[in-house]
Amino acid sequence: MSDDFSDSVKRTIAARAGYLCSNPECRVPTSGPQDDPTKAVNLGVAAHITAASPGGPRYDFNFSPEERSAASNGVWLCQNCAKLIDNDVVRFSVEVLKKWKADAEADAKARVGKVTASSISDFFMDVSVLNEDTSSWNRGDNTILRYTLDREENLIKIEGDLGYLALFKQGGPIGPLEYVMSPTYCPFKWDFPILDFKVLNNRQSPLFLSEIVFDIEASRPDPTPLLTIKRDTQQRFAGELHLINEGWTNLTDLNISFHLFPGPIATPSDILSPHPHSIPVPMLEDRVEVDVTEAFRNEGVDIDGLVLLSNGRWDQDVFVAPTADGSEERMTEAELQERWNKYLGRFDTEVGTLVGEISFTSAANVGLKNVVKFTAPVYLVNKNRMGIPKPPSYKYDSAFDVQGINYQRRVQISHSLQPGEADRFTVKVAVAQSSLHRFRATLRDVTGQVWQSVPIQMDCFVPRSRRKRVEDAISPA
Repeated sequence: MSDDFSDSVKRTIAARAGYLCSNPECRVPTSGPQDDPTKAVNLGVAAHITAASPGGPRYDFNFSPEERSAASNGVWLCQNCAKLIDNDVVRFSVEVLKKWKADAEADAKARVGKVTASSISDFFMDVSVLNEDTSSWNRGDNTILRYTLDREENLIKIEGDLGYLALFKQGGPIGPLEYVMSPTYCPFKWDFPILDFKVLNNRQSPLFLSEIVFDIEASRPDPTPLLTIKRDTQQRFAGELHLINEGWTNLTDLNISFHLFPGPIATPSDILSPHPHSIPVPMLEDRVEVDVTEAFRNEGVDIDGLVLLSNGRWDQDVFVAPTADGSEERMTEAELQERWNKYLGRFDTEVGTLVGEISFTSAANVGLKNVVKFTAPVYLVNKNRMGIPKPPSYKYDSAFDVQGINYQRRVQISHSLQPGEADRFTVKVAVAQSSLHRFRATLRDVTGQVWQSVPIQMDCFVPRSRRKRVEDAISPA
């Protein structure tokens, strides 16, 4: 026969603990509303300190049936902790459970009738995402990566918002982006997501946080395709269109079809297919330099003549240019200018603008042809070259895998919180490439007590051209 608790005794045990789990390392609420406004949910258990029947955990033969079924022999726990204490009776002895019970009831008694933050929770934690200052970035708002946060029921969603990527997905039109002298050495103002932790100690004693544990449920690569056109800022890619793959999947069966107009022009609105020029590109892995001189040639530019003049030299006041048969011809400055203008034809500003579309396939959309409209100037003459600077680093860092399930990352921190004190700190999460992650963040103090966030779903964008910086940023976990 089992000396079980009656319903009224169970209610007494629960109420005396304030309907919180009595385990000091847990203390989760065990009761709350259901969706049905007439019902409540209960996750608590009135657990026996000494077992209700022989053979049970911590059974005491000296107890009478009345003592075994009395409220004094019960401790209020959540279902997880109730199972835990019965699976390890050596660790969770009668003395330990009695102390849990006494401390929980004393805490509940102290909170009765008091409207304080601690009556809700003895520790508050919030996780959001921090965006860096972009006021100094002068290369267009649609090239700034901003992380947005959306709070759903029991879920925090963090997504990367990049205007250029949204435009690319819509089919353009896209234009050239600047890589040279960029502080990020790519056309985007971007960084790894920085998780922003805000904490508040509502306890009556100091708290010393020592660690953040990330429990990553799943990580997977993001194969969203993204290509850019590199702006010829320093005018050194004469006759070439440079395409760069900023996504993390190879693009195949590319076809660049376009009209070619003299001079640098804005995107016309009345350009229709078919396009008179078309250049196939079998694959775009990292970058490709597309020769468009044949299109200029078809538009009347004497490419061969320009090449010969470009390889000439001045001999005092006379310009000496090689000829097609291997000999040389000499001309005055006026004759050189006249010849140069003749070879350029209607492209007398030494630049033409390509207006058209780029089609391709990718692993992200197998069997589907993607098309994006574009506009890009291409020069006919080379001029300058310049170098590149290097980016900064940060304090609290972690790194997630691109692909994996059920793994952890630990970040050692050091923050002390006096009673009633709040604090704030950030953790930058690096990834090797664009990827999607679902995880929880757990804060741990020096005593081993833990506080866990709701699930967090985070999308990370990493430009492919920044592979070297990513490799430098991510150290072995």
